[in-house]
Amino acid sequence: MIDRPENYYAILGVPPNADLDTVKRAYRQLARRFHPDLAGPEGALEMKQINRAYAVLGDQEKRESYDAILSGIIDMRQPLVRPHSRPHVPDDPNDVEFSGLNTFSTRGPFRAGPIIQTKLVVPSALHSRPTVHGVQIAAGSLDGQGTLWQVHHDGKVTETTNFAVDPALTVEALRELRFSQAGSLLSGWNRLGLHVWDAYSGTRLWSYPLTARAVSAHYSLDMSLHVQPDGKRSVSMALPHLNEDTRTPRSWGVRSTDIIHHGMEQPTAKVSDAIVCPEENTDRRSFWAIRMRALSQDAHTLVTLSCAQIPHEPEQMAIIRRWNITPKKTLGHKTPHIEASILMGRCEDCAPPYAASLDASLLAFVYAGSNIRLCDTTTGTYSEITSGTMGGSARIAISPDAQWLAVAREDSEVSEGVVDLWSITTGQIIQKFYHPWQVSALNFSEQQLIVGLTDGTIQIWQ
Repeated sequence: MIDRPENYYAILGVPPNADLDTVKRAYRQLARRFHPDLAGPEGALEMKQINRAYAVLGDQEKRESYDAILSGIIDMRQPLVRPHSRPHVPDDPNDVEFSGLNTFSTRGPFRAGPIIQTKLVVPSALHSRPTVHGVQIAAGSLDGQGTLWQVHHDGKVTETTNFAVDPALTVEALRELRFSQAGSLLSGWNRLGLHVWDAYSGTRLWSYPLTARAVSAHYSLDMSLHVQPDGKRSVSMALPHLNEDTRTPRSWGVRSTDIIHHGMEQPTAKVSDAIVCPEENTDRRSFWAIRMRALSQDAHTLVTLSCAQIPHEPEQMAIIRRWNITPKKTLGHKTPHIEASILMGRCEDCAPPYAASLDASLLAFVYAGSNIRLCDTTTGTYSEITSGTMGGSARIAISPDAQWLAVAREDSEVSEGVVDLWSITTGQIIQKFYHPWQVSALNFSEQQLIVGLTDGTIQIWQ
């Protein structure tokens, strides 16, 4: 039995021979009527159908493919000859956010920018950085492949190169990406290995296996890239501690962090001696487990989020610690020390997704399932916003200036494809972005919010 597709013409209320102008006018009228901010959750469900219909009928190639399928199942009764459409100009310039093919937004500081049609399976990781020409974007996918683009100030998008993980380490999804400050290096990782590429050529320069370490998830490690004035390139990593006692490596790995470095000109297997940051004295046996590590871009600061059994508390508690990992040497050894230790609440209420600012001064995570806690690691204080239901497919991102927080919530029919933009200062939503597909990755550049969608496209808001 053939599955019956949705009748997109009926959803938009237009005949099968409607020209593009008619389709666009119908879409704008429905968007105003069913906008979720006006119609509530029921309107959001209708808007999902309307967006899906317009994403197909507003695109000539997709519409022709859809018509070929539809005509074999539904009697369309009218010939599919359409008059040529004229270039469309919105009736009201202030309603331009309702005239895009696939997305729209409420009014706010961002407007819809270029859309990148990728060849990636699903964009599972994004990172970006500003350039003199616009913004450089890297996207990784579920199959370990990735692509780099240059998005110019005039909106033109240029694909620059492709990159891929080391297949010898077992191909896995890329879950995190990082550029070096100047953009000549790119790193990426998941649970089994981390990799460094030349960002201009896509050549893989170095890979490091993680199977010997207690890597529970991609957010339990972090790394930063450096290019010195003399041209030497290096990588700094915050990894679960690798203890020499091979009988119980994981019991130590979740309680301490190794800070190690590798120079690209050095042999592949050579890394520096580890600077060890233990969450507690190693002779203690009380419960302690690191869930998340964030390394500042300059590799001077480490932030950890841990669960611990602490005195006078009946339940395990979540603790955020800020480490100074570049103090003066003591007796020939670097001795890191804790600058701040912040009690964040019950451990069972703390959950991913996690996000950290580039300097590791701000950390965000889900609390109690429907809130996001924002911790200032420099002052030892935190605030909270009521985000709505968060789940395993939720995504969050912090802008480089720590002004905004982007939140893509659980993948339900109501919130799928919706990104809320929060002001971190005021704790208020200042804009909403609607997409026809589920959000799979989020990232901020200095002036852009970049959204990866499960249909393989990347939407830029600027």
